[in-house]
Amino acid sequence: MLSRLTSFLRPSRLVIAAGLAATLGGSVHAETTVQTVLRGLVNPSSVSFSPDGELTVCDARGMVVVLKGDKPTNYITGFDTEHWKSNDEGKKWYAVGPLSAVWSGSTLVVTDAGKADGEETLLLFDDGGKADSGTATNAVPPTSDDPADKGEGNLTGMSLSKDGKTAYVCGQGFDGKSWVLSADIASKKLTPLLSADENGIEVNSPMQTVVADDNTLYVLYSGKGGEAGGLIVKWDLKTKKPTDQWTLPGVVNPMGLAHMEGNQFAVAENNWSLNQTNAGRVLIATLGESDDAEVEETGVVLNGPVACAFGPDNRLYVSQLGEEFDKPVGSVVAIEGLND
Repeated sequence: MLSRLTSFLRPSRLVIAAGLAATLGGSVHAETTVQTVLRGLVNPSSVSFSPDGELTVCDARGMVVVLKGDKPTNYITGFDTEHWKSNDEGKKWYAVGPLSAVWSGSTLVVTDAGKADGEETLLLFDDGGKADSGTATNAVPPTSDDPADKGEGNLTGMSLSKDGKTAYVCGQGFDGKSWVLSADIASKKLTPLLSADENGIEVNSPMQTVVADDNTLYVLYSGKGGEAGGLIVKWDLKTKKPTDQWTLPGVVNPMGLAHMEGNQFAVAENNWSLNQTNAGRVLIATLGESDDAEVEETGVVLNGPVACAFGPDNRLYVSQLGEEFDKPVGSVVAIEGLND
């Protein structure tokens, strides 16, 4: 697989969609440049950075890729994988492996998201190697009496507390709860923490967590596939209650969220479909007093953008699915100029 992964350090062509700013009623952001830094990925998801600033990406072939210098390295391999979609003829598509990976110091924490709901854990690694060498948390079983509740799964959108002792992760197991879970890194205990449904929040599919400075957690909810209706919720981690929320007008299935400064966030719009990848925008959301976030265009449109994170060079790194599911056409791009 390594031979198929390539790193490109030359600027790639921007994909601009004319008229999108008018659609949202927002302005186009100052000039940005886009550089492709990693190609040859399959259904890439999480984007993060090691303490040494090394780009770290999850790949649906059951591995975590770390870009060491200009060389992509299969850092952890052998994760279980599954497919999100199948038909009566036995065809399966949209492969899923690990969906999120973050560094707690020198320890890499990865969601083992290719297992069945109710069997997924977080795996912790002190070095590279095989997935079965990781130390696992517990899995989270059903949290209701609903027969549709099989336990938590498709764990994604992980972030770490400022002290690195707690991981926050989005659960996709049961829409009747829409859990965000927390994991104690030392004890390896994974527990449900914040339920959107129990707090009257109707938008489901939590996709990304972002830790704030004031004991709060921002959570991005994607909503129903193919429809505009994304939501950002600010949670008080002490009371486990939402303190504010903002809709994202005109944004279809946002999946990536990265803090910029103040009350501004970068947002990756996936424009979700289980049948094909769609064009999605990279946006800036400003959270104010209104119930609607102010959404600003950056002028960047990608093929199924998924996750995003700012790197040590202050560029926004975004993973994208590419032209097709399940093909080595996914990539990570770096966008310069958003924080200027």
